[in-house]
Amino acid sequence: MTFNRDDPNTWPYFSPLIIAHDVGRSRDRSTAVIGGNGPFEPRLLGIRELHELPQGLYGSARASALAAIDRQYNSNALIVADLSNDATYAEVLFDTFGVRVIGLQITRSGDGMACERRPVKHSAILIYTIGRTYLLELLHTEMQNAQVRFVDGPMSKRAYEQLMGLETEMRESGTVYSCPQGQHDDLGISCAMLAWAAQHPHLREWVRISEQSRRPRKPSPQVSWAAWT
Repeated sequence: MTFNRDDPNTWPYFSPLIIAHDVGRSRDRSTAVIGGNGPFEPRLLGIRELHELPQGLYGSARASALAAIDRQYNSNALIVADLSNDATYAEVLFDTFGVRVIGLQITRSGDGMACERRPVKHSAILIYTIGRTYLLELLHTEMQNAQVRFVDGPMSKRAYEQLMGLETEMRESGTVYSCPQGQHDDLGISCAMLAWAAQHPHLREWVRISEQSRRPRKPSPQVSWAAWT
């Protein structure tokens, strides 16, 4: 396939590859949006695949569906997951993906820089707090600056329609984005999560931790009984 800077399908790789995972409630679908920064300068964000997971998946079943998509990319992606509505899901994701998981707590305020280390099993994952408005406006700014490239297809169009369909309300605290009743914004939010992660100043450190976890450990040296005689 001939390389085309405007078509993420033709990019040789992403630097790094990221899967943004919005966790839907009972009436929504959870999602997996795959992409990342292109391997060139100036930086472009590419969105290569967009998936809505089957409804009715919870806990380990939902993580397994996400893992099936991850395996198509050699289980090599950073997993950026929305943990706003289900804190216990962090344990399930860590069991499935290990330290590749970066958590997001989407609230009314926050710039996505402050984080906490949430204990999971014998380790911890990083959870960042970010305002919904801040998250959506970050993606809007990147799109306005022509720094985002979507793969052409029906799911990309659906994500775009979700973003364009959001209702805005001006309050003293700033602009508030809401989803019209009966509509969905899961793909649009996932695209915004991907944009946030791809330009985050901690991105290199996330990659370093992820790569370090995959390096084979050197076996412990064998000690002979003869050494004690």
